[in-house]
Amino acid sequence: MSTCSTSRGQWEIDIKLLAGPAVCGPGKTGVVPGGVKSRTLLAALALDAGSAVSTERLMDYLWEREPPRSAHKNLQLYASRLRRCLDAANAGFSRLLVHVGHGYRLDVPPGAVDVLSAGGLLRCGVDRLREGDPHSAVASLTAALAGWPVDGLVGLVPSGPATAVAALWRERRIAAVEHLASAKVELGAWEEAADILAPHASAHPTRESLQVLLMRALAHLGDRVGAIDTYRRLWRVLDADLGIRPGREARAVFEGLLSNA
Repeated sequence: MSTCSTSRGQWEIDIKLLAGPAVCGPGKTGVVPGGVKSRTLLAALALDAGSAVSTERLMDYLWEREPPRSAHKNLQLYASRLRRCLDAANAGFSRLLVHVGHGYRLDVPPGAVDVLSAGGLLRCGVDRLREGDPHSAVASLTAALAGWPVDGLVGLVPSGPATAVAALWRERRIAAVEHLASAKVELGAWEEAADILAPHASAHPTRESLQVLLMRALAHLGDRVGAIDTYRRLWRVLDADLGIRPGREARAVFEGLLSNA
């Protein structure tokens, strides 16, 4: 079984995308790129750290609709601003933004980008949970969620790609919460699992997997009424918002609660 660190990587540079893009040098003071376009450019490049991102793809990130005729020149301007931001974080960091063919590359390791580091810890935690090591899973997942706000990728152009990637990382964060709660359950820490799940179940009332985990935790803690109320709330919300009924797993847990009355 492979091992994985439960701490974020220590690099010469740190790219902070969670809670707003910023560049941190050795002094760890964040320098925020000026203008939403430059911040979005940083995010687009950092999410593919170490790999070239095409000009076409970057333009999709930067313009919500059709790019202007001056888009290529504007992109060069935003890249120039980003280089200045990199140098402000630490002299010479501008070398990390490289023009390559028909695109740009941010020459940093994925571990230097906070959201990618969190994603790696999430994958590690899921692997440990599947391998039957809930203690290591809890450590990795707790580290992944540290400093990972609910709305992680913010302050970007509301373009299709930027909106989609923000939604993707919101989904991954919720998945991390579910896996952490599952690991706590494996360790018998039912009360901790319920405490983790309750606010997220309230914030995502149609997410059935969250509700089922919470129902199980509450039932194990002896809060049968709370577990049944969770199911009934799920039923009402799914019916009102989506016109559907709870799935098989939720119904099975609910029926088990009724039969054990």
